[in-house]
Amino acid sequence: MRITIIGAGYVGLVAAVCLAKLGHIVTAVDREHVVQDLQDNHLSIWESNLFDMLVISRSEGKLLFATDLIQASAGADALMIAVGTPTREDGQSDLSQVEHVAAQLFAAGSCPPLVIMKSTVPVGTCDKLEQSLQAAGIRTEVAFNPEFLRQGSAVKDFMHPDRIVFGCHSRQAEAKLRQLYHGIDAPIQVCDRRSAELIKYASNAFLAMKISFANMISDVCEGYEADIRQVMEGVGADRRIGPHFLQAGLGYGGSCFSKDLQSLLTSGKAIGRSLPLLEATAQINEERIPQMMDKLIALWGNPRGKRLGVLGISFKPQTNDVRDAPFLTLVQLCHLYGIDVQAYDPVVQHLSMKGVTQVDSAFEVSAGADAVIILTEWPQFIELNWVLMVQLMNQRILLDGRNILSDAMIARLITQEDVVYIPVGRPVVHSEEHDLEQAR
Repeated sequence: MRITIIGAGYVGLVAAVCLAKLGHIVTAVDREHVVQDLQDNHLSIWESNLFDMLVISRSEGKLLFATDLIQASAGADALMIAVGTPTREDGQSDLSQVEHVAAQLFAAGSCPPLVIMKSTVPVGTCDKLEQSLQAAGIRTEVAFNPEFLRQGSAVKDFMHPDRIVFGCHSRQAEAKLRQLYHGIDAPIQVCDRRSAELIKYASNAFLAMKISFANMISDVCEGYEADIRQVMEGVGADRRIGPHFLQAGLGYGGSCFSKDLQSLLTSGKAIGRSLPLLEATAQINEERIPQMMDKLIALWGNPRGKRLGVLGISFKPQTNDVRDAPFLTLVQLCHLYGIDVQAYDPVVQHLSMKGVTQVDSAFEVSAGADAVIILTEWPQFIELNWVLMVQLMNQRILLDGRNILSDAMIARLITQEDVVYIPVGRPVVHSEEHDLEQAR
C-alpha cells in the first residue's frame, strides 16, 4: 500500500518507520525544518531501534519525507493523520492541527479513499470530519485507529501490540486496515468509531488510575510503617488485577495520561456526567512532588540556598520526552523555595531552564549537593557506585522517588555512610533508627 502520514512527530514517525518495515511505501509530511532534519537522519525523539529502522527504510526507498500534503497524498491508498491534539486552557482538546489538515483537503477538493485518524481526538470527531469532507464533495471514509505506544518501547509496541483497534463502518475500510497491518500478529477489534475513540481515552485513564491508586496506598503505608513494594506485590499477584502500573513513585507524566484524562473529564462534563474517579486520579498525581519536597524541607529547615541534585529529567526511562515530567513541577517548587538544581539525564541534552544547571554525569550531580533525588528510574542509576555518590555530597540526604535501590545497598548507606534515606511508601530511615531496629 501507499500511505501518506501527516505529522512526523512521536506517533507519526514511529508509525511511518514501522509501516515501511512492513513493506508499505510511506511518505511522512511535516513542516520544512522537521523534514530537513529527518532527511539528514536527525531525530528529535530518542526511541530504541527507531534510528536504525529509519535509515534502513530510507535506503530501501520505502520511507520518504515531504512538506506538501496534497502532492504527497496524490495516488495514496490511505491518509493517516498523526498531528498533535494538546489540551487547551479550558480543558478541551485543541483540534486546530486536525482542522488545518481538513482545510487543505477542502481546498484541494481531493483526498485518498481512506482517512485513518491516529491522533487522539474527542468522541465524535471522526464522524464530524467524514461528514464535512463528504459535504464538500470529497468521497472518502474516516476510520479511527488508536495508538497504544509506550514511550521507550514504541517500536516494539507497534510491531507486537496487545491489540489493534479499527473504528470503522464499512467492510472496505476494514479490509484496507487489515491489509495495512498484515504481518503483525495481534488480536484485532473492529467496532464503531465512537467506541474506538473512547477506547483510547478509557485505556489511558485506567492506567493512570492504577498509578494513582498505588501512590494513594503508599501514603497509607508511610503512616503505618508498611512497605508499599510488598503491598503492591501482593495486590498485583491477583490475576484479576495484575502487577503492571502498580509501582508507587512520584507520579506519571508525559504527553498522554494528563492530557487524555483532562479531555475525558471535559467530555464527561459536556454531557452532564461527572467522573470522580478520574478527578481523584489527577489530584493524587499532582500531590506527589509537593509531598516529597515537604519531607526534604522538614529535614533542611531553611531550604534557601540549598543545592538539590536531580537524577533523571525525562518523565520515564528510555525516552528524551520531558513533556509534563515530574521534573518540571520539581523545578517550579525549587524556584519558589530558592533551591539550586543540578540535574543529569542519560538522554535529555541541552535543556535550558532558569535555575537548572545540567551536568554530564551522575557524580557531578552529587558533588556538593545538600540532597539528591532519584526522579526517573533509569537502569544505569541502579548500578551507580552509591557509596561514592553519597561521599561526594555536602549533606547525605537521598530521596529515592522510584524505590530503585536494593535493601542491601540502603542498609549499607545508612549504617556505613550515615545517609538519611527517604523512599516512597516506606518510612524515612537514618542511622539512629536503623540501629534501633537492629537492636530490636
